[in-house]
Amino acid sequence: MTLSTMALSDTASMSERTPERENTVKLSAVPYAFQSKDWGTAAGASGIATGLFQPQLSVFATGIASNNGSWLGFLGMSNLMIPGQSQWLIDLQLLNSYYDETNYYVSGNPDYNSEQAGSNDSSADNYIRTSGKESHYYARFRYILPIGDGADGALASMMHRKGETSQSSGSMNPFANGFTTLELRPFYQRQDLGEATPAEDDPTARGAHFILDYDNRDSTQEPTTGNHLEFRVTQDRGSKNRNSWRTWQLGFSQFFDLGDSRLWQQQVVALNGWAADTPTWNKTETVNGVEKYQRPSSFTGVSLGGWTRLRGYANNRFHGRSAVSYSAEYRVKPQWQPLQGLPVLGDWYDLPWWQWTVFADAGRVADTFSAKELHSDMKVSIGAGVRFKAEGVTARAEIAASEEGSRFIMFINQPF
Repeated sequence: MTLSTMALSDTASMSERTPERENTVKLSAVPYAFQSKDWGTAAGASGIATGLFQPQLSVFATGIASNNGSWLGFLGMSNLMIPGQSQWLIDLQLLNSYYDETNYYVSGNPDYNSEQAGSNDSSADNYIRTSGKESHYYARFRYILPIGDGADGALASMMHRKGETSQSSGSMNPFANGFTTLELRPFYQRQDLGEATPAEDDPTARGAHFILDYDNRDSTQEPTTGNHLEFRVTQDRGSKNRNSWRTWQLGFSQFFDLGDSRLWQQQVVALNGWAADTPTWNKTETVNGVEKYQRPSSFTGVSLGGWTRLRGYANNRFHGRSAVSYSAEYRVKPQWQPLQGLPVLGDWYDLPWWQWTVFADAGRVADTFSAKELHSDMKVSIGAGVRFKAEGVTARAEIAASEEGSRFIMFINQPF
């Protein structure tokens, strides 16, 4: 189990307290421990502080250390507002980690010289097991367009996460409802596997994500109706020592409220579709006198497997030029909610709800952008889990299974 992107799943949406007129600083922390093949025995702690300097501002930190020398550190600041600029939000996130020994699905396994590691048809054993140092830094500059619900500014978009704005109409008219956001996200990413780094991979990536986001859900953490659309273009312009590359992604989610029953206070069907491509895949350029393809490294490009797509497979299990992914979830909130009454936890933390889920994922990667190929021989995973909200954070624990075995997932935020 690698946690290199654990804290990078839009942590800006983790703290969802409604902004108050005066700063009220609140601190919360939770320790934890776990065991896994990669980490051995590990312990860590996470903490969140809200209301620092600005009522809506939050700072989140996580630290993990294990008995085999692996470690991870994360620091994030979310929802900083520029004085006098009511439509802007700024986030910063820094992550560094070291894994003493873990699986990377990249070329280098001498038993599979004739097979492309990470391809849709690749063997589950086609990986290298080695130590790795990983870093991921980025900033988010979000401008909420003053149309639809966004006319009330960035603070309204934060209230929307909590479900305190107008209900979704489902009409997908950005001028009448929902929040439309333009985002610039410059990033730096590095994955250093030492001598095991594939020859075709550069250990660093520097570039920016350009994102257009339309969110018409009634809530981001516990949506029951509405939809969410995101279009993303990622560009790494390269350097004299690195090749350039570009990818795009398009994702769409739809939510259907099935009402309540004697057992359930809420029932929701959640659907998600996602497609991605690397249009520069077959283009070349000269880097240090060598002709190179304009392709991203395996850890920065189009991939499946992990915490949000094809959850029954390891993180970055499949990667290539293009991919499609589909997910369906049945989410229910039981009438029975014992969490707030638990000793210690219920006394220390606000635990307003929990949610049970069953889900199915399907998808595949390919080295050509072909709808026919992408929808043949697709990989499938199924699973179930429990999610709960604690101090403004949605945490989830899931079991996902595929033809390559099962995985236990602990993560934050809804997968979509």
